[in-house]
Amino acid sequence: MSTSKNMMLEGVYKAGSVYSKSADHTQSPFRYPGGKFYALKYIIPFLNAYPHDEYREPFVGGGSVFFGKPKVQFNWLNDLEGDLVETYKAIKSKSRSEKLINRISDEIASRERHSEIKSYKPLNADDLAFKIYYLNRTSYSGIIHKPAWGYAVGASSPPENWHRFIRGANKKLTNVDLTSLDFTEVLTAPARGKRVLMYLDPPYFLADQKRAYTKSFKIEDHLRLEKMLRNLEHAFLLSYDDCPQIRELYSWAHIYEQSWFYNTANSSGPRKIGKELFITNYRVEHLEQIKLI
Repeated sequence: MSTSKNMMLEGVYKAGSVYSKSADHTQSPFRYPGGKFYALKYIIPFLNAYPHDEYREPFVGGGSVFFGKPKVQFNWLNDLEGDLVETYKAIKSKSRSEKLINRISDEIASRERHSEIKSYKPLNADDLAFKIYYLNRTSYSGIIHKPAWGYAVGASSPPENWHRFIRGANKKLTNVDLTSLDFTEVLTAPARGKRVLMYLDPPYFLADQKRAYTKSFKIEDHLRLEKMLRNLEHAFLLSYDDCPQIRELYSWAHIYEQSWFYNTANSSGPRKIGKELFITNYRVEHLEQIKLI
């Protein structure tokens, strides 16, 4: 563990009122393993508590938090999954997003079509975006990692609804920076705003990454991340699985326990309770208003 100085931000920030959707709230266009859709009412009060005009996500994944929070002046979304970022770029572009919508407008979700799309060879960036988006919406847990591409029967909203997700995301992605870089480059880049806030949702310490991600996050990556956050001058909110290793690694920071109900992957049955740690370098109070409901 790093022995350098802890970069803790002074002051106490209030979580504010019970979470309510922002005026520009929209649903993520993606399904994604480890997505935070069901945790938004717990995450966003932490973000709202720290006033900021620049927002960054080094591990954006499905982007539920960005699409659910109020948009600020400067926004930067990043993920090492290059195919995912290329699909984000297609959705961000007005012309490319309309091409994608036209292409999926007559699609069906079936095991046979899923198999065909898995074998499809993209010839350009728009072909790739189409393939990734179709497979994301129809594969088990939204996984885009090839060995785990399995058709999920009835798990996703049907294709006739996909255009709404894309158009909503297209609007919110206006003037948003999209990159596929190592997280270190996002953390160390010069600020454009006066107050920078970062939300980080890395692969969990105890996660089965071989199934869900094409770019694995190794022990040394978890250690690299902790070292950089320990010295980060900007504010951050980090979500992790609640395990002894993470509690020890971030013992220098503010650690908050959070729980919420979530649906298990591709299940419409009873919801289970998910437990996580929210870790910050700024102190948040009035958390009684965002406890498990």
